[in-house]
Amino acid sequence: MTYSDSHCHLDGYQPELLAQVLEQARAQQVDIIVGMGMDLESSEETLRLARSYQAVLAAVGIHPWNAVSPTEDIRAQLRALADREDVVALGEVGLDYARSPETREVQKGLLTYELSLARELGLPVNIHCREAHQDMMEILRGEAGSGVKGVIHGFSGDRAALRDWLELGFYVSIGVRGFVTDETSPLHDVVTDIPLARLLTETDSSGRGEIGGPTAVLLVVDKLASVMGVDAKELGDTATENLRHLLKH
Repeated sequence: MTYSDSHCHLDGYQPELLAQVLEQARAQQVDIIVGMGMDLESSEETLRLARSYQAVLAAVGIHPWNAVSPTEDIRAQLRALADREDVVALGEVGLDYARSPETREVQKGLLTYELSLARELGLPVNIHCREAHQDMMEILRGEAGSGVKGVIHGFSGDRAALRDWLELGFYVSIGVRGFVTDETSPLHDVVTDIPLARLLTETDSSGRGEIGGPTAVLLVVDKLASVMGVDAKELGDTATENLRHLLKH
């Protein structure tokens, strides 16, 4: 059995704890761990960690919480990061009107540039979307036929939202929060509509008090397998192969 964590934030760990957490993950057969950037600095650090640890892959990007206007300088810096050989995706990118509604136009401008960069470099995108589904769909549907592919991270929507993501050809990633930790979550019903071939697993761990780090993805796989009525080994292996296919790794 293999596992994969399609979305976490490794730059938040103290070095000794990170080494311990990644060793635990290796021992539990978490074969792929994708570290996400939140801004230019954390993207650079995530790249450094990917070079230091075999199982770690790097995504770079500017999170909507940290959205800035894509000036010529920002574009140049982000492109230089994304064009490095070790980068497998642009992430974490997207829209968040729940936490930062005052910057929604800046967020849209930044995301539009990041999508153009993904298209240019042939990289998938790892998307964050909170209370911005309509605008997100409008932007991504404008990319139809462009070849931009990716994953909606930490999906927590309803069946209609799920259909939208699947119709775009995106993968759907399920994590710990709002699923494993919430026995009454409506997501338990919705996940049964996710085709196994489009399913990814994640932890969104960041070293800020979570138990297990990337190893917590085992809890996600076990819960998904129970809810979806499939074998946990099959689900873990399939999610890992899906991630390899998306990242061309």
